[in-house]
Amino acid sequence: MDDIIYFISAGTLAFGVGLGIKGMFDPTWAGRLVRLQPENGQPEGYSEFRATFGGMFLGLHLSALICLALWREPVGVAACAILAAGWLFTALGRYLSFSLDSHTQHSHVVRSVAIEVIIGLAIAVWPITRVIAS
Repeated sequence: MDDIIYFISAGTLAFGVGLGIKGMFDPTWAGRLVRLQPENGQPEGYSEFRATFGGMFLGLHLSALICLALWREPVGVAACAILAAGWLFTALGRYLSFSLDSHTQHSHVVRSVAIEVIIGLAIAVWPITRVIAS
């Protein structure tokens, strides 16, 4: 059972690595994913997509995956917990935006929050089981 739980977290981190690679090398895709586009076609907008949806996703998920692979406990647990918290707080921020800001599209927000919570919990499953086991 531990192996399955470990691979759920590791696989989800690998998914985040894939998102980062895709965002880094295809900033137009990243923009469509988050429903944003560079203002007036400015190339700096693509730089922002490459940096945040590429570099940040790639760096954070790859670092956590390496920590998990090399040092399951306690370093891998801590790295997963921190990244999972980032995903869950991203969902919270999006939910607050939906609740407080006008003109947000319901279906997009619900889908995005659901995906962010699922990814956050999938990454967190390994640290949660380690805390429970100790």
